Amino acid sequence: MEEYRLLIKRIIMFIGLIAIVFAFGTIGYMIIEKWPFIESLFMTAITISTVGYSLPEQISNAGKIFSMILILSGVSIVLYGISSVTSIFLEGDLQKYLTLRRRMKMIEKLRDHHIIVGVGRTGRHIVSEFLRSGEPFVVIDVDEEKIKHLETLFDKEFPYIIGDASDEDTLVKAGVKRAKSLVTTLPDDTKNVFVVLSARTMNPRLNIISRASDASAMRKLLYAGVTSVVTISEIAGVRMAMMALNPDLISFLDVVTFSGERNLRMELIKVPENSPVVGKTLAELQIPQRTGLIIISMKKGGSYIFNPKGDTRIEAGNALVVLGDLEGVNKMKEIVKKG
Repeated sequence: MEEYRLLIKRIIMFIGLIAIVFAFGTIGYMIIEKWPFIESLFMTAITISTVGYSLPEQISNAGKIFSMILILSGVSIVLYGISSVTSIFLEGDLQKYLTLRRRMKMIEKLRDHHIIVGVGRTGRHIVSEFLRSGEPFVVIDVDEEKIKHLETLFDKEFPYIIGDASDEDTLVKAGVKRAKSLVTTLPDDTKNVFVVLSARTMNPRLNIISRASDASAMRKLLYAGVTSVVTISEIAGVRMAMMALNPDLISFLDVVTFSGERNLRMELIKVPENSPVVGKTLAELQIPQRTGLIIISMKKGGSYIFNPKGDTRIEAGNALVVLGDLEGVNKMKEIVKKG
């Protein structure tokens, strides 16, 4: 972002120098030749532009010397302006600026999106999962090279902001007030706390998930207003123990969670109030036959019904936890939406 600020400063400086030269020339002619303002301004304009008008007969020697100084100043400023504009095209600054504007407009249109803070080893996997899900998201990181590396790795572009996520201006640019969730994966627990504090202040309804290195950091994050905390070491320890105790089960869960050959995934599909499936039973909908999905559970209020029976009736606000491939999940979403 700093390079774009420098570009704007360069353009503003050029305009400012032109204005200073015009003011210098106009005031100079008014003092030296005692000309009115309009005549002095006009003389300054034709002198700087070197359009070739002849000098007034009554101009003094002091005025001639002043005109030469003004011509040299004007030419120097014009050459500076040309070199600045040329560098914009040659160095690709214009293209970078236009790309930034397009990316910012894309972010401004997002609603109910997700914000991913940090694209290190943890953030990379999160970006991969969001790209696979098709959910809209914005990435925040201080290192643009890391983001560009991910775009190359996944062969897909996505909106991002270069900046410090603990800075409110950065979160505003990412659309935190319109976002559905924020996931912060920074390796520094203190920075995660500041990100959570800023995000919670700006959006009290935001679902905030943060990584933590230990239990003390977890308590600080909870005080800061985080919704959920993930302790990387705990998850790694449990997984390694399960791999030793139940290797076959872990292999199956890997297929479900991390997309094996069949691209299986587990999804929670919410049923809105106006859905045509409200009031119908699972048997009537024939979900396995129509989508190939397995219904693992149904969420009713704050509780889950595991392996729901066919006579279970769907109500508005329920959610179905299903297992299957992406095509089947998309079919199920269409059924919930259109019947």
